[in-house]
Amino acid sequence: MNTNRPWMNNKRDRNMRGGFRGGRGGPRGWSGNQRGFKSSWGSFDGPSTGNKFQNNYAPNKGQWKKRDTPGKRLSEEDIGVTEYVSKHEGFNGIIKSRYSDFQVSEINEQGEIAKLTCLKPPPAPEEEAVSEDEDLLLSKYNLEILPMETWDKINTLAVSKDPEPDCVEIDMEGVTKEQRTKIHDAVKKAFGDSIVGSTVNIEDKKLMRFQKFKKGVRIDNRVKWTWPAEYVHFIVHKENCDTMDAAMRIAERIGVHVKPSMLGYAGTKDRRAKTSQWFSARRLDPRRFVAATRYLKDIHIGNFTFKNTNLKLGMLQGNRFRIALRNVTASDEVVNTACKDLQEHGFINYYGLQRFGTRVDIPTYNIGLKMLQGNFKDAIELILDSREGPLAGALAAYRAGGAAAAARGLPRRASGPEARVLRALSAAPNDVHGALAQLPRNTRLLYLHSYQSLLWNRAVSERLRRHGLAPAVGDLVPLANIDKEDEFEDEDSDAEENEADGKSDKQQANNSPNDIKTEKQSIKKERTSSQSDQSSVKDKEKDKKNSSKDEEKPKVPVKVLTQEDVDSGKYTMADVVMPLPGYSVDYPPNMLDYYEQLLSDAGLTLDMKHKIKSYRLCGAYRRVVVRPRDVSWRAVRYSDPFADLIASDLDELNNKTIDAIRDDGKYRALLLNMTLPASCYATMALRELLKVDTSSDNQASQNNYHKSRKSSTTEENEGEEKKKKEADSPEKAKGADSAEKTKEADSAEKERANGSEKVKVEHDSEVKLEIEAESGEKRKMLSESEQTEDVKRQKVDK
Repeated sequence: MNTNRPWMNNKRDRNMRGGFRGGRGGPRGWSGNQRGFKSSWGSFDGPSTGNKFQNNYAPNKGQWKKRDTPGKRLSEEDIGVTEYVSKHEGFNGIIKSRYSDFQVSEINEQGEIAKLTCLKPPPAPEEEAVSEDEDLLLSKYNLEILPMETWDKINTLAVSKDPEPDCVEIDMEGVTKEQRTKIHDAVKKAFGDSIVGSTVNIEDKKLMRFQKFKKGVRIDNRVKWTWPAEYVHFIVHKENCDTMDAAMRIAERIGVHVKPSMLGYAGTKDRRAKTSQWFSARRLDPRRFVAATRYLKDIHIGNFTFKNTNLKLGMLQGNRFRIALRNVTASDEVVNTACKDLQEHGFINYYGLQRFGTRVDIPTYNIGLKMLQGNFKDAIELILDSREGPLAGALAAYRAGGAAAAARGLPRRASGPEARVLRALSAAPNDVHGALAQLPRNTRLLYLHSYQSLLWNRAVSERLRRHGLAPAVGDLVPLANIDKEDEFEDEDSDAEENEADGKSDKQQANNSPNDIKTEKQSIKKERTSSQSDQSSVKDKEKDKKNSSKDEEKPKVPVKVLTQEDVDSGKYTMADVVMPLPGYSVDYPPNMLDYYEQLLSDAGLTLDMKHKIKSYRLCGAYRRVVVRPRDVSWRAVRYSDPFADLIASDLDELNNKTIDAIRDDGKYRALLLNMTLPASCYATMALRELLKVDTSSDNQASQNNYHKSRKSSTTEENEGEEKKKKEADSPEKAKGADSAEKTKEADSAEKERANGSEKVKVEHDSEVKLEIEAESGEKRKMLSESEQTEDVKRQKVDK
């Protein structure tokens, strides 16, 4: 019997669950022992199931284990979010009771709102038929570069039956890349795949080499791009998944040569929501996207266009929000007052809880602080301790047996950043900074910026406590536009890496056989070093590039308000900015002491200049108060707590109507629409509106309102009916009470009779009966005397 995998004990289950006979696949967490299966022993979480993910099955219990989840989560007070702009009365309303209650549409730099209206790919451009005259012109054009004798040599090479024919080499000195491309295209058009062209360097001389196709020579399979522009742009409508996850799944389905980094986007959108945003990709056929995502239920793609620019982070104006707040219990007057205050006065532009992770014991800003303090060992321990899944036990193994022991316990296929950190530490235990450098630069920046955001939140709250909600002497006002300023400059986009990768792929495609052989030998040598070393080099080059950019970044000019400026009434709180600490910002004189105290308590300085350039922060300015644009709202009623209240882009495309909104509904909801600039948190606007803590724990605690109301309503109805009956007929009520008492007495008498009957039967010497209360079945059992006779008989037989 298989005790570790109880579902395999039954023969039928073994056949049906991906076990010995290769069935349809077992439960999640079990891969079966199909061909090519390799188990991964020695993981942190107990005996391996052979799955590359966490062993999530509890042996001998026949049930799945729940993943360890943090108990207490971060609250707004933990991240410095304490103040409000308006003094209106708050009210109850549940945020994201359903993920369909939060819908986001991206607004691009041209002010266009992303809306999915078409799922079909654009018609493919018709390939232009090349006439004989055009062929002659093309040949004539190439005759200016390649003499006729060269064309004759290539033709002779193409028709040759020699198993080892010579190659044709042409000196490319002084020939531009565009001209070389035209020569390649002309040769390929004339001879197809029978002739393979490549550009090679021999003794510092660039040559174009043409060979007859044979096994081992790489064919140039590049297809001519005939679409209107270099980049295809399209809208991705996703439901209940984040942007990076959507990019990964789209890339996986398109093909093995497409990576998530090849997809560009302007910003990341909420996971628990329905969102529409633009993506871009370089030279990928739109039809491939449509075919790849056809069967995805939560991701839909459409509205294809073509542009000559790629999307990068920050290339957007803002986002349009459509939000449903459920179980609103306040009066219309209270709700309307609150919405008008939000529209007119705005909200404090705090960084929301999404910025800081969820665990109160290991928030992301603590990891960022350790990095800024240069305490890389503690930073690594915090990163490992915050992991779940296959790496959940990494920290314990790391502390008990060191990095080498922790690395040995990693699942074989674990290739994430944390796994790379552990493997780097096992190779060089004392190089903690080098190990931390194995994390992608964007991940390291996330930790650093989280700490910056915490400081900004706390500084803004203190500023409002000191000086109130009006501009004060010593405040800062920007003299240049900061709305387009990328607060957290991440000038390296994944799409740029994709272009670099694409160029290297093209160079490899043009290598000669000798070069390929040399390349294979070098690859064989390089395999002795880990892949993480290669990524580390790439990240170090990226860090060097970005550090130089940061040093050259000029300061944004700001004005320090004087008493005269304040008295003029020219400025409002929507004009005031506060700095995120860094070396390229000025600090407001009226808050300089607070910034100094915050940073000195952490062992840091105002300029945030780290001895390692990649950890230096230049800082930025952020508006203290933001007023949402295009605000509208309406109250509705509904009865079904699980029905959608807002039609998504996909719903409108499929002509699906929202039937849940009814005038006679049991519950009230507020439908709120607004537009916010980029990098603003809608949850902070809702906090200002509702005057409640927007943490997920607080919101989840209110999400069973329909159950509590149902039970309370039932009790109330029963009590009212009873009172009504008593009031209508007191005599009947008394008679009913006496009848009920009589019924209870009769049932008690029956129970006593049954008990005496059972005692009597148990003492019967011939037959013992057992009366079972639940089933009422009676079974005959051997009497004690018969059992004794059987025992004696067995002894005699022996």
